[in-house]
Amino acid sequence: MIFRATIDAFTLAPATAAALDGLKADSAFAMARIEVRPGGIAAAISAYAGRSSPQLVIVEEEDDDATLLAHLDRLAEVCDAGTRVVVIGRLNDIGLFRTLMARGVSEYLVAPVNVAQLAGAIAKLFTDPDATSRGKVIAFWGARGGVGASTLAQNTAHALGARLPEPAIYIDLDLAFGASLLAFNIDPRQTVGDALGEPERLDPVLLDRLMLTYDDKVRVLAAAADPRQARIPTLDGIDRLLDLAATMAPAVVVDLPRAWSDWTEHVLAAADETVVVATPDLAALRETKTLLDTLAPRRAAGNPARVVVNKVDAYRKTQLSPKDFTETLGVAPMLILAFEPQLFGDAANTGQMLGVAAKGHKVVEAIGGFAERLVGRTVSRKRSGNPLLRLLQR
Repeated sequence: MIFRATIDAFTLAPATAAALDGLKADSAFAMARIEVRPGGIAAAISAYAGRSSPQLVIVEEEDDDATLLAHLDRLAEVCDAGTRVVVIGRLNDIGLFRTLMARGVSEYLVAPVNVAQLAGAIAKLFTDPDATSRGKVIAFWGARGGVGASTLAQNTAHALGARLPEPAIYIDLDLAFGASLLAFNIDPRQTVGDALGEPERLDPVLLDRLMLTYDDKVRVLAAAADPRQARIPTLDGIDRLLDLAATMAPAVVVDLPRAWSDWTEHVLAAADETVVVATPDLAALRETKTLLDTLAPRRAAGNPARVVVNKVDAYRKTQLSPKDFTETLGVAPMLILAFEPQLFGDAANTGQMLGVAAKGHKVVEAIGGFAERLVGRTVSRKRSGNPLLRLLQR
């Protein structure tokens, strides 16, 4: 099983830090973000006094049980609701273990610990049958500007919503120049910038209020129309937003800006599926290969980034063939779309998705099949009630 989780560890002993660093090399954690820092519980308390906490916090304590419990009480005051805590200590005492479990600690491990122990403890937490189910996070990236990555991301989200039991979520993370307002013809009072401005406030109720629904199939968290409102998001804020969205929908489509940064690289590496959209020309092929080579060591084994070749036959005499892409990249394009300016132009000008403006068109069917392959299933649409209510009933 592949674990997609955000994990912060605060250690005291060098051996503990080494074991956690070894966890990063485990293929099961290739899509997890693991940060290892010194200082033990005291450092964790200081860290989360000013920012949100991740899904899992691992802390080490070397003092007696009374000091450990006092520190845990302080940690509980600064951690967000839902954050799980694993404690590594020196005392091998069943009474202490029961006390920690009663206080909400997820697991207690006696030092020294090794990679296998840590992996087993984390696997137990994230395979809990009573835990909230997670949807797939699908990130879209354009190999170059103008290749149609945003348009494909929007229409893939719409196609997913038409095939899954609940609406998909589309998040426009092109914070400065996102086109989702026009694409979906919506006018939200709040945007993704409001979600990322104070990520510590994010919860299902707030995120539900920030999104608008298009055609009963996709819920949209749009980017602002004014680039002056764009903010540089934090890695923790991005993780919190995507983790929460994944508990609210069976599929979350993330439209990334073509701007290389720590957070865009992280999303591309950590997403359940990453889609690189290119046009059939040499420059796009080069950029696609560079990105795939960059991401390969960070993505889980057997789950490389997907490739889409768009706007085929726009320039027939000079274009590269799908075979050129396959031979150069070592992977065949998952989807090949012909150049259809009239089809896409008409939909864009009316603020409609292709599934609404051109239902039954071969391009619409191709995108629908592509969407199904991304999530690995086809589900009939059976939905009732408010999606937030369904989340709370899970």
